[in-house]
Amino acid sequence: MPITSALFYQAACSWRNQLHVLRRDSRFKTGFIAFVFIGFFLGIRLLFLSSFKFMDDLGGLSSLIISHLFALFFLGLGLMMTVSGIVTSYSTLYGSEEVPFLLAAPVSFRQIVLGRVTEAILLSSWAFFFIIIPFISAYQAHKDLSPLFMLWSLLFAVPFLTLGAGLGSFLVLITLRWMPQGRTLLISALVLLAIAAVGAGFALLHGYRNAESEEAFILTNLVPGMRFASQPFLPSWWMAEGIMAGSRGLWGRGLLFLLLLTSNALLVLTAIEGLGRTIFYESWQRAIGESSLGKRQPVLLAGLERALERLLPSDLRAMAFKDIRTFLRDPAQWAQSLVFFGLLGLYFVNLRSFRYNLLPEVWRSFIAFLNVFSVSAVLCSLGSRFVYPQLSLEGHGFWILNLAPTTPRRILFGKFTLAAGAMLLISLFLVLVSTTMLQVTTPVRLVTLGVGIAMPIAVAGLATGLGALFMDLRERNPAAIVSGFGGTLNLVLSLGYMLAAIVPFAALFHLSLIGHLTSRAFHGGVIAAAIWGVLLTAAAAGVPMALANRSLTHRDY
Repeated sequence: MPITSALFYQAACSWRNQLHVLRRDSRFKTGFIAFVFIGFFLGIRLLFLSSFKFMDDLGGLSSLIISHLFALFFLGLGLMMTVSGIVTSYSTLYGSEEVPFLLAAPVSFRQIVLGRVTEAILLSSWAFFFIIIPFISAYQAHKDLSPLFMLWSLLFAVPFLTLGAGLGSFLVLITLRWMPQGRTLLISALVLLAIAAVGAGFALLHGYRNAESEEAFILTNLVPGMRFASQPFLPSWWMAEGIMAGSRGLWGRGLLFLLLLTSNALLVLTAIEGLGRTIFYESWQRAIGESSLGKRQPVLLAGLERALERLLPSDLRAMAFKDIRTFLRDPAQWAQSLVFFGLLGLYFVNLRSFRYNLLPEVWRSFIAFLNVFSVSAVLCSLGSRFVYPQLSLEGHGFWILNLAPTTPRRILFGKFTLAAGAMLLISLFLVLVSTTMLQVTTPVRLVTLGVGIAMPIAVAGLATGLGALFMDLRERNPAAIVSGFGGTLNLVLSLGYMLAAIVPFAALFHLSLIGHLTSRAFHGGVIAAAIWGVLLTAAAAGVPMALANRSLTHRDY
């Protein structure tokens, strides 16, 4: 028991140190984070509030579907929590530098796993409170409920988020213990994910065809997936029913669902504790050990590098493949990219399953631009996380590059080209899938593709250029590099460019489709927005790169 207390004390000290670091950060960064948080909270609360008011306009149908919509909302949050728990648990259990130290300390495997999983749950779930709180706050204001309703809902959120992240940790422990090692691990994981996605899609599309009640028929045709989310065996339904019971004054019924959620969350934690005692050490050895099954190439992607010998100069080819291998050898990096873009791709592929292609043209156009917005937001985030710290991570050995048969300018533009090319392939693929599934008109498709091309160029230019301007060769932690003034400025400018590039086109098409713009005004506006987009992209990518080139050329290493 004292050892367990020491582990939790160590976690508390870690969080306290993070607060001290936050106090020492620049005022610009702290102020910007506070501004974004307040704006995000107020904006999403206003969005939820307007949605509840829209539902009231539906008349008696609102009371029929409100609890089912709550269940659908929490089902989405639960699935995202599980995915987040998988990524975070892998980092805390198998990628943390503290685990080898704890294994050498007088601490049991069970206590190590509980401590690390608790940290993973906290890291995974804190952001979701920023979605749950505005949602519940908007419903509370809409129904004029007591302030105790917010506290009641947060009591449900704790075991619900613990259950979702705990399931992710449970899957990580099981997978890394019995999955095949080496490259087969990635292949097996992808196959299992594909099987799970197909199974979920089959259940979603065909599972409720056997519904016989009038209510089930209405719900199935109104919002796809709503009936599946309202299955009584899902924790999302327990949470929705418990919160709605509190809003109606049925506290006893709500308490039963709260106890049901809590008991299942504790059951998952108990199962994790058992796995920690029995299989954690073996899975940790398999995760960090080298595979001895068969012969493997000593250099990753050596065949591809040889195939490109005649297409790329030797210096650019060496730098590009070094960055690619570094990315692929770090599961924490490619796993995040795979999760974010994989979820977007899965959603885009299933747009017709949700019958969005049958909506009126104005809504299909609106959804298409929202999809471009979501892809661009992920590109901005990953550009700040992976592209911006690339030059800083070269470390003290950066001066060696000056002795190599290359120049700082070629290094800079080589990193820009690699980042822009990788993001361009992903962006174009996702935008093409989105517009094809939505069956939008040709003008909307061309404009969204144009934005999908411009966005990676601008994001790569900003991240690479500012990363060179604010290069810190002494720091080895990518998170610390990104959290500095330059990283914050890069994220601000990337998000600002995203809004400035997408909003004019989206507003023009929406106003035209609802009849508020004449054809002549619309075409003139599109031409002006296209010129604005080209100039903005050239400035966003060109100015930072030019300043970075000048800085690297005159810098003393």
